[in-house]
Amino acid sequence: MFGFFNFFKRKSAKTVTPSEETYNRSIDHPKIMELSQPEKPFKPPSQKQLEECKRLGLEVKPNMSSREVWQLVKDVQKDPQYKKLYDEYIAEQNAICEAEEREEFGDAVVDQQKEWQKLCSPRLHHIVVFKKSKTLDTDILEFESANIEGENEYYVKIEGYRPKIYNPHGEDPRIEWIKVISFRPEQIFEVITLPKQIDIYAIDDYKNALKKAKELKEKYQ
Repeated sequence: MFGFFNFFKRKSAKTVTPSEETYNRSIDHPKIMELSQPEKPFKPPSQKQLEECKRLGLEVKPNMSSREVWQLVKDVQKDPQYKKLYDEYIAEQNAICEAEEREEFGDAVVDQQKEWQKLCSPRLHHIVVFKKSKTLDTDILEFESANIEGENEYYVKIEGYRPKIYNPHGEDPRIEWIKVISFRPEQIFEVITLPKQIDIYAIDDYKNALKKAKELKEKYQ
């Protein structure tokens, strides 16, 4: 009798589902081969770097790369003696470059380029009266570059940015110099450099400067 009831109380054998069976089975993970980073190709120092080191009295070992020579020159500039020699070398190279440009483009064009390059800086803003497409205009500009262009006849091309005011929802309005504009010097009537750069959130400073620009523009109408 008791044996009969014990038959029904006997626990059934545990059934293992395929997922459990897979889970319990030990898995040998495949070995991941470590890939070594490819070595950068060796780049020897340029002739200009070698001449620079010779001028500075620096030894360039046969196995030194271009990057190592560059670092060598950079490090020795911490020494005032080498810094002086380096500055003299750069000044000499600039003089050679300028002489070549004057021979190719002429003194007048090179002089004009240098004058405009003095105004090219993201830290400077200028009141500018100019003409574009036969229309007299004015704005607060930021000059970026002054380059010599042309083929048979050379001229200076000035490139810069006009401002744009943004009024994003939930944020303070801001002003950014992003609208590209370009001129030749003869298109520019007057330039007045502001005492300080206009901050991106200084909308009132921009508006006051623009008011002065419009007053200046009246002289040329």
